[in-house]
Amino acid sequence: MRFLTTFAACLCLGAFHVQAKSTAGDRVVVFVPKLDAASEYSQFLDSLGTRGFDVSFEGDRLYDHAIVLSPSSKKFGSGISVSDFLSFVDSGGNLIVAASHELSDIHRKLALQFGVTFEKRGSRVVDHTSHLAATVNQSDHSVVAAKQFAQVDAVLSKKVVGGKPVLFKGIAHAYDAANPLLVPLLTGARTTYSAASSAARSDVVLTGMSIGLVSAFQTRSNARVVFSGSADLFSNRLLGQKAAGNTQFVKEISQWAFQEKSVLRSTAHRHHFAATGETPEHYRVNNEIVYEVDLSVYYDDAWHPYVASDVQFEAIMLDPYIRATLNRTESNAAHATYHGDIKLPDRYGTFTFRVNYKRTGYSNVVVQDTVGIWPLRHDEYPRFLSAAYPYYVGSLTMVLGFLALSAAWLWNTEPKKAKSKTN
Repeated sequence: MRFLTTFAACLCLGAFHVQAKSTAGDRVVVFVPKLDAASEYSQFLDSLGTRGFDVSFEGDRLYDHAIVLSPSSKKFGSGISVSDFLSFVDSGGNLIVAASHELSDIHRKLALQFGVTFEKRGSRVVDHTSHLAATVNQSDHSVVAAKQFAQVDAVLSKKVVGGKPVLFKGIAHAYDAANPLLVPLLTGARTTYSAASSAARSDVVLTGMSIGLVSAFQTRSNARVVFSGSADLFSNRLLGQKAAGNTQFVKEISQWAFQEKSVLRSTAHRHHFAATGETPEHYRVNNEIVYEVDLSVYYDDAWHPYVASDVQFEAIMLDPYIRATLNRTESNAAHATYHGDIKLPDRYGTFTFRVNYKRTGYSNVVVQDTVGIWPLRHDEYPRFLSAAYPYYVGSLTMVLGFLALSAAWLWNTEPKKAKSKTN
């Protein structure tokens, strides 16, 4: 793809390479307005180094992740467009996009593809109650202290949710609440609003928790995208504020975006007869089988057993005929095994045995097998069916009634009449 091979060949933007520990890959490209501007985000980039990232200024190569820290740039290098970013995400790449009140049309068009609609250029998020005190203009309340975090443990830990507020200076965005792939990680408070300027209250468009500050999007192919309305969120100025929780917040959202945590996978799955343990080429209706799946979750640079109580098995032929919750039976250092005793439906055909596990913040796990379920052979049916007992009784009653009626007809004779005497 042109996008993948031209990331490093930027004309107006500086780009440098980052290597890190991630299940999706170890290569990241970062876009900044110019190479000298990278010093403004040195704390954020240094924090990547503490997690095993190796930052270098190398050129033409492929990348697994991308960070856009140039909200005012109207183009990205030579020939890189919105469709190239979309192709990058479709191929499994992960993306962090940071905007500001000076965002360009390419940022807006890119965000729209993921259900994120940024406010008009020049607007800012303002909060006159929760804000960072300005050193020059005391009426400037555009550095908002936000603490309306999403309760998504897979992305934000309790340390962030219950900790210090996050300082945010930038532009708001509206998010599609009906989109199951999009999660607003940080929103405004009841006193927060978005306006053309901090003083023009009449230009208010978005208010309260309808204001999206930072949102996360995960595609069905498990690529991850984070949209932040504030490039300053990653800057040294805000990361250096000890009274704020920006450092931990930025660390956790970047860990999630780069698939350093909350990555689920199935290491194995199997099914067999419950009685013999054999896996046949096909099953028969009403067979009793065992289904098992091994699940792992990635965090802290290692795979761990995934513990949950809502993993379900489905047997599908157009519609689900069986949906059963699997029970965790055993675990080792790398995975947990989920087990289910299943009785197949009294219906023959081609079925799909599937575990389709999708939870907010975690990567999707879909494992499935196509299995044939055959009808019973003529000599495998039971001799008598309990459900047919009423019909058996009815037939027997009819036979007995017929015999009784026949006997009465055959052996029943009219009484002989007494002969009269004649003179």
